[in-house]
Parts: sequence; C-alpha cells; structure tokens
Amino acid sequence: MIQENLYTPDCIRTVTGKYVNVFDPKPDMFVIEDIAHALSMQTRFGGHLPYFYSVAQHSTNCYYLIENKDHAFAALMHDASEAYLLDIPRPIKQRLSNYKDIEHNVMLCLSEVFGFQYPLSKEVKEIDEQLLQIEWDSLMLRKNSAIEIKSQYEAKENFLIAYKNCKSTTP
Repeated sequence: MIQENLYTPDCIRTVTGKYVNVFDPKPDMFVIEDIAHALSMQTRFGGHLPYFYSVAQHSTNCYYLIENKDHAFAALMHDASEAYLLDIPRPIKQRLSNYKDIEHNVMLCLSEVFGFQYPLSKEVKEIDEQLLQIEWDSLMLRKNSAIEIKSQYEAKENFLIAYKNCKSTTP
C-alpha cells in the first residue's frame, strides 16, 4: 500500500484512492469507477463549449451508435486513457512528442485489464470521427440538436450501465 502522498513520484491519485503511474502502468492500478468518474468530469473540445458535455457522454454515445455490436465495448472504452491523460484537443496532442507512446501503453494495459479490443478497430475509429463531426455541428455550431446534454452524474451512471451491459454479454 502506497502511503497517501501528494508527491508520489510519477503518479496521480484517483477518486477511489489508487495511485496510477501513466509512465509505467500496471493492471492493479485501474478500476472502472475511476474511469467513469474522471471521464464524466472532463469536457470535450478542451472545455471550449457553450455548455457542459463530457467525454463519458461521448464514449457512451459511441457505444450506442456503433453498428457492429462486436465493437461496442471498445467503442465505450476508446477514450479510457483520457481518464488519466486528460482529453487534450487534437491539434495540441499531435505536437506532444511522446504523448502517443504514453497513451498507447496506458491503453494496452487498460485493454488487458478490462478485455476490450486494442488497437482499436476501423469501425471504432470511424464512429469516433462521425460523432466528433456531430458534436461539432450540434454543440459548437448549434446547427442541430442531435446531442441531448447529460449532467456529469448522468454521464457517469450511463457509462457504468453501458460497461455492465458489455460485461454481462461478454463470455
């Protein structure tokens, strides 16, 4: 057990009390409650939205929208690393020299712990891109009302419900 310490080297402390080292991730560092909580507290588009819209809601929407249900669990979990690495807007993320390596290692560990397909399938990447465009049009440009905004609490609960649905249908 790690002693409670604000300055535990290379670690962040999660809401459940876990210490996570994103530079050297280990399976025992991760629980779904931390992922659901953190993603429900983070907004898409770096927070530059006219109202709150969480990464957890985005992930849950990907889960519901993907046509091939064999990829639904991966669609739900596709941004799980952002619970620890944050949702960094794409133009910034692309210029962070080792971000992709860190993200890849965290996602590999998360996929091992939770049992979803990683690397992500083409279908998951496509639904993520499609939803990004829908979110942009609906939330940023206010062209349509395709997105029903959920509170942080609703987004967290919906994410956990989707997770339980996936786990109950997985052999």
